[in-house]
Amino acid sequence: MQEKMIYTVVVADDEDELREALCRMVPWEELGFRLVGDASNGLDALELVEQKEPDLLVTDIRMPFISGIDLARQVREIRPSMHIAFLSGFDDFEYAKQAIQYNIISYMLKPITREGLVKELTAIREKMDAQFDAFRQQSQFRANRENFLMSLVLDDFPQEFLRREERESDRTKSGPGREKTLRAQALECGLLKDETDRPVYVVSTLCLTDQEGENITLPSMTRSMEMIAQKYFRYEGFYSRGKVVMVLLGNPSDFEEYLHILADEWLQMSERALQTYCHVGVSRQAGELSLLHRAYREAMEAMNFAEARQSQVRFLTDTHPLTAIHVESLNEQVNRLQDAFKSGSREEMSREIAALVGTGFAAPQGKNWLDMAVLQLISEVYRVLYLAGGSEAVTTLQDRGFFSGLTFHYRSADELRHTLESFCFFAMDTLSGLQKKGGDLLCQQALSAIDQHYKDEDLSLVSLSGMLNVSPNHLSACIKKYAGESFINILIRKRMEAARELLLTTPMKIMEVAQQCGYNDQHYFSYCFKKYCGVSPNMLRHQSRQEEEGRAQ
Repeated sequence: MQEKMIYTVVVADDEDELREALCRMVPWEELGFRLVGDASNGLDALELVEQKEPDLLVTDIRMPFISGIDLARQVREIRPSMHIAFLSGFDDFEYAKQAIQYNIISYMLKPITREGLVKELTAIREKMDAQFDAFRQQSQFRANRENFLMSLVLDDFPQEFLRREERESDRTKSGPGREKTLRAQALECGLLKDETDRPVYVVSTLCLTDQEGENITLPSMTRSMEMIAQKYFRYEGFYSRGKVVMVLLGNPSDFEEYLHILADEWLQMSERALQTYCHVGVSRQAGELSLLHRAYREAMEAMNFAEARQSQVRFLTDTHPLTAIHVESLNEQVNRLQDAFKSGSREEMSREIAALVGTGFAAPQGKNWLDMAVLQLISEVYRVLYLAGGSEAVTTLQDRGFFSGLTFHYRSADELRHTLESFCFFAMDTLSGLQKKGGDLLCQQALSAIDQHYKDEDLSLVSLSGMLNVSPNHLSACIKKYAGESFINILIRKRMEAARELLLTTPMKIMEVAQQCGYNDQHYFSYCFKKYCGVSPNMLRHQSRQEEEGRAQ
């Protein structure tokens, strides 16, 4: 029997007495919730959501620094699986309803009694239970579409899938003839709606692992991932060799807006509902069905860069922003070596090298098989380093003399194992340094862009990531890692410091200062400024004048 899940909650309200009463008066544990934090403003609420990763946020609609729909939108970007319950006055109700696309699960009107809160939270609990139960359940198997996509995505459209009369005209396996054939097959199985249906495609691969890093992905998990995907895109999914493969259909603007949110929700639901780590790889957009096999290889390439023992989304554009990757099929053992190299785990790398060398010396084909496997590994290491750092990175590796040492004149298994370990470990350290340098550079670019665009009221993590041509997930992680705080913290500090400077050094009206700092509501700006600086804009100017007069005397 499934153990009853305890959902975590954060409460946010700028009225201290009301917030404290709300935290005390609700029997959270009896209702199946656990209160993990409370906040007095929108910024603190957003930080708590990042730190505590709650399942539910109960918040006032009018909050300092980040309010209403803006709070819901930003929460959705970092925690898309989380639900929000609004507490609002009657005048805010229609305003609050505008945020319905941001996982708003309930609207509660102030004032509300203890009994009313208990009743509403019970209903919220039932809705969340239903969603988690549905996530765990399997949906109906769609054989025709799945078989079509498995052949197309995994096998690069084998010739047996073509009608006999079409094979001669499709010898090149490329061009308009092949795409026409594929579209006919897609229409026949219902993947495409009609002749005018021309979506672009993105392939995602997902792998679930346990606390020890072991792959525990099951075929049934495909339906769970599809249940989330349907909220954002048309989709088809299937299971293959320890991973879930998702083919997403949509238009370019939808992918730019929602793809990173979907990927994060896959991670978060897997962690909460299944208690597993989830690795997700995401390809570039493909404009034709004939490119799905390449997109699948790109998604696999991206997923292989996910770090062990933590949930992570990897977009190919983050890993290789300028180069399309097409990795040819290698034998299973060499693939595991490549995965270990990209994960950065020395322990895993040593284990796979030992397995490779042991298998090679014991195999009937012996040295020839082992030499080919080693050569494939070396080639892949050089390829990854070149993509990450160009010829300079490759030269660094060559200068250590590793390549000349791997001449296949090794005297024993131990000698080969030691040489391969030294080669791979040095390459892994080099790659880690390149990734760190790239992350630091990206963070500097983001900070520079914030300095340039903080006046834009609509500046957000998503719009900033679009300027820098990376995913919001990757950008958020880089900013936190290298700047030590979140994007929204940096943006608000920049706006408040700029406002303070304008108030003290110019005769601009408060409304003009607000607009110069990304706020179109003077009253809301004044409210946020007082919360941040401790005094209102007018009081700051008054105090400054008094200080000047005192110095003059």
